[in-house]
Amino acid sequence: MRDIFDTHVHAVDLASTSDDIVRSMDANDVRMMCLIAPYKTIADRDFVARMSPVERMTAIRHLYKKNGRAANDWIARVASEKPDRIVPLAFVDSIDPDGPAELERAVNAGCRGLKLFNMGHYPWDERCWPLYEKAAELGTPILFHSGILGDNRNSRFHRPAEYEIVKQWPALKVVLAHLSWPWTDEAIATCGMGRLDGHIQIHLDLTPGAPLEWREDAERKAFEYLPDNVLLFGTDGKEIGDYTARVIREQDFIFDKLNIPADKRHKIYWQNACDFYGIS
Repeated sequence: MRDIFDTHVHAVDLASTSDDIVRSMDANDVRMMCLIAPYKTIADRDFVARMSPVERMTAIRHLYKKNGRAANDWIARVASEKPDRIVPLAFVDSIDPDGPAELERAVNAGCRGLKLFNMGHYPWDERCWPLYEKAAELGTPILFHSGILGDNRNSRFHRPAEYEIVKQWPALKVVLAHLSWPWTDEAIATCGMGRLDGHIQIHLDLTPGAPLEWREDAERKAFEYLPDNVLLFGTDGKEIGDYTARVIREQDFIFDKLNIPADKRHKIYWQNACDFYGIS
């Protein structure tokens, strides 16, 4: 099995077992994954798909209130059964006044990171600050959605420079997903500002957002400009299925085309994520 750490995987329901998940990981050549708590069940997804874009934004918050606590407990339990394979990420509504308490409860249950999605608010909204402060206090890394959305919701809340607010909490470690496509230059600049003072706080993951022909160009810029330790590999796939293998093939193709050396590939595929999540 290759040393591949998929740092961005969505659980789609509360039905999969840890054995099911690990079998799929083995089939797709993935040694470890970060698995995000599923605030939507399969039935919820079908229901939301029939909504208008405006209704969909509101629905996320409603579904989090309905499923969030149970989802965070489920993800912690599943990961506890396979601690050498699954890193559980809680999902919390970042402007919920009860969010900091729910994060602490989820971390105490075993969650090792947090996934946040801006549901109609900007990441610098002051209602988010207590949650950021709690994540910094607990040493809990945050994976933010960043970049355009594919289902007609408003993407303006997810531009990479908006996340500079996290610098108010220097202990907080964050990842911006999808290289923030199509704002990849802005993402590289936002992440790269850490080069000036030697404090790399904002990382980027390479989960597909851009089509393959644009992804190669975006990644080339990131490889050339950013330090080797800030890029993480991820697929944005589901916990079971063969989409993961396809993204790995595409990433291998880009690495080959750009003549990325083996040591740098190893960092992106494996070591950077281990360092980020404190896994030895």
